[in-house]
Amino acid sequence: MRAYRLFVLVFAVALLTAFGCGGGSDNGGSTTPTIACTDGGAAVADSVTMRCGGATNTTTEQINVVIGGPATGTTSIRGLNFDVTYDPTKVTFVSATNPTGGPFPASALLAATAFPLDLTPHVVVSIQEVFGDSDVVIAAGQQVVLLNLSFATATGVTTFSPTPVSYDLSASEVTPPPPPAVPTTVTFGSSLMLSY
Repeated sequence: MRAYRLFVLVFAVALLTAFGCGGGSDNGGSTTPTIACTDGGAAVADSVTMRCGGATNTTTEQINVVIGGPATGTTSIRGLNFDVTYDPTKVTFVSATNPTGGPFPASALLAATAFPLDLTPHVVVSIQEVFGDSDVVIAAGQQVVLLNLSFATATGVTTFSPTPVSYDLSASEVTPPPPPAVPTTVTFGSSLMLSY
């Protein structure tokens, strides 16, 4: 009887080892693709960059538009205007939002329109404070999320290697406070890449 039990135990261990004991399926070795994002790190002083904000689902990534505060003192702005270029065969523009608790008040005017069929596909984005709102003041060393953009994988795309989502530098500017304030030069740059 002992020999029989020992045989059954050894046989059961052998089966579990041969077939795995997790009980899960490996789906034939395939995995579901997930959107991935990489960026160039924090915004340098007096610059605006795009940072990965995290996937909101397996096909959509939030991108944070971040300004780096000046090396010393403060930078005051009233708005931003910029174009973002992308490859519409890989990703599509979903939305632009003024983040809750962000530096722009809820009354700020935000507009974003995608032009995926242009020779250089892009999104035109603008956020502007209305008359009477206080300037947005960015202190030295701060990293402040100004806006959130969302991009998703294009319909029918099964996978793609890293593709840039970047600023069109010829169409990007910060709206300074009105005179007598001295405007600060703010530059735009990004090395953000999305893949799927």
